[in-house]
Amino acid sequence: MSSLVENIQVEPRKGPKYLFFDVEVTRIVDATPTVKLFDLRVPGREAYNFQAGQFIQIDFPINAKVTRRSYSIASAPDSGNSFQLCVGRVPDGLATRYLFEDVKVGSILKGSDAIGRFVLPDVVEKETCFISTGVGIAPFRSMLMDGYARGTIKAPVSLFFGNRYESDILYREDFEKMRHDHGLHFYPVLSRQQDWHGPQGHVHVHYTKFFADKRPCTFFLCGWRAMLDDARHHLTEMGYDRKDVKIELYD
Repeated sequence: MSSLVENIQVEPRKGPKYLFFDVEVTRIVDATPTVKLFDLRVPGREAYNFQAGQFIQIDFPINAKVTRRSYSIASAPDSGNSFQLCVGRVPDGLATRYLFEDVKVGSILKGSDAIGRFVLPDVVEKETCFISTGVGIAPFRSMLMDGYARGTIKAPVSLFFGNRYESDILYREDFEKMRHDHGLHFYPVLSRQQDWHGPQGHVHVHYTKFFADKRPCTFFLCGWRAMLDDARHHLTEMGYDRKDVKIELYD
């Protein structure tokens, strides 16, 4: 999913086998105690081509029946050969244990070309709402950075981002800048922090109020299954068609 954890994308897993190639780790940032940002590049390529919102598969040298994991790309396409992943640690996850404990700057991973259909239209002409929790924010950062940079976002966009504490708000400065420069409606929602002066509680409460008039909108959801199930239920109960709700699942 968005660069996440050990996740499962809502994408077909059967079909062509993907070729894997060397991907070098060029920087690692501790974003929170449980989330790291990994800057990667593809040696020998002038460009690593992807669409904002797509994900990459990494094939790990771990002792497991399934060694591949999928991570959404958190950076915007820029015609270069570098990109960023935003990975949250899974307590018992072999792949994230390897990433967090064994991978260093200069390490070589095995990565695939970009995959996925969780992308924005060529031109965003209809109001759009992103709803995410935790590392599910990764594809939305990519989509927004790319869409605003290229001028393809022509309609209002809102982002409801659920976390427990203020320190968990990933890429906050980026979204605040988008709010200032482009009018992004950015709503970080915190469920555990009592002294937070912004939206509090469950993220579902806030987007349902924001769209209480049931105006036309396309919704993009990314996060854990329980959050996605709840959000899809709320939106269909409000009268939105399932075709207007796009999802990316992290398991």
